[in-house]
Amino acid sequence: MVRAPSPIRPRLRVALAVAVLAAAPALVASPTQDTPGAAAHGDAAQASRHAHATGDAWLDRQLADIDDYAVRYPEAFAAELERYAGVPRAYVVGLLAQPGWSGGDAWFACFLARAVEATCRAVVRSRTRAGVEADWKEIAAGFGARPGSDAYTAVRLALADSYRRWGRPLQPDAALSRALRQREQREQQQP
Repeated sequence: MVRAPSPIRPRLRVALAVAVLAAAPALVASPTQDTPGAAAHGDAAQASRHAHATGDAWLDRQLADIDDYAVRYPEAFAAELERYAGVPRAYVVGLLAQPGWSGGDAWFACFLARAVEATCRAVVRSRTRAGVEADWKEIAAGFGARPGSDAYTAVRLALADSYRRWGRPLQPDAALSRALRQREQREQQQP
């Protein structure tokens, strides 16, 4: 049975979003650190580098790069997830403030969700239940996605699109090159 939300919930959500956004500048940069934003995200990003473990080494390397991008350009990163993954900025900022969550983790969770037609929150909850040390390969398998699957191909294409929008260089591997060619052929065949 679906419960109707109480009239207080929307106001609470807005208040929470405002509080998270107000705290965002403190999460971003610290002049005492070598890397912009390292005080807020450095430990989480470093800890997650070994934990991406998507089962796809190329994708793992790109997620590590996204970790760095999210720290250096938090606004552009949050805007990307809001616009192209359909996730509110406040949720992205709040997620990145959680221990064990990095930009690569947030990006993968939200774009995996799109690829398997789930919500980003559902994927985030699944990883939270499994523990932040859980391999993304296991989490993805719980949604029917495995390395080499259509869902992983969709994630790779989304990654190429994100990099293009961010103006970041990307060296595609054979699988992504093939997926990009196939997408281009499909687009050319459409009227």
